[in-house]
Amino acid sequence: MEDARTTAARTHFDRWSETYEHDSAARWLREVQTEALAALALHGDDVLLDVGCGTGAAVRDAAGTIRRAAGFDLSPGMIAQATELARTDGIDNAEFHVGDVSGALPFADGAFTALVCTTAFHHFPRPRDTVAEMARVLAPGGRLVIADANRRHPAVFTLDLVLRVTQRSHAGFRSPAQLMHYLTAAGLRRAAYCTKLWRSYAFVRAEKAIS
Repeated sequence: MEDARTTAARTHFDRWSETYEHDSAARWLREVQTEALAALALHGDDVLLDVGCGTGAAVRDAAGTIRRAAGFDLSPGMIAQATELARTDGIDNAEFHVGDVSGALPFADGAFTALVCTTAFHHFPRPRDTVAEMARVLAPGGRLVIADANRRHPAVFTLDLVLRVTQRSHAGFRSPAQLMHYLTAAGLRRAAYCTKLWRSYAFVRAEKAIS
């Protein structure tokens, strides 16, 4: 049976999909995505997966400099917008998939050399399982960046408590230490983080070992 938070998130983001890139949060979200992509140091041979891609802005931004890009999101409305925006921009090396991060990602082992997830992880009800799947689809030597609000910040901690009660799709913010623990438990290495906005937002990066 699907987690109630997943059902609520799908409904929430389907409703938001048509205005997602045009509302007051769009510019800030795009800035965060740009910084997360920069932390991946993408190059021409990379194949990128964006988990929780929304309307695909990060995928479109990266597609011009890498071999292939894919977006994955639970919201059919978001994926429909992402597909249309990529088509309008003439991007032919991007693809988008609808699915739930609570289960297995629909990609082969080692399919991607880079993976990004921005401002979405707090909606994931099974974070350890999701990170394990992220690690599985990442190729040896691949890089991963998860960016989200930092629960160690007092304001974020308070917001987290409020959202756990008032927002049905909210599974919980994590601290950088928690995220790094998930990543290392999944077999990734060189986990590190940096913060912005007075430490209220964190970028956590890790790599998959070359075996």
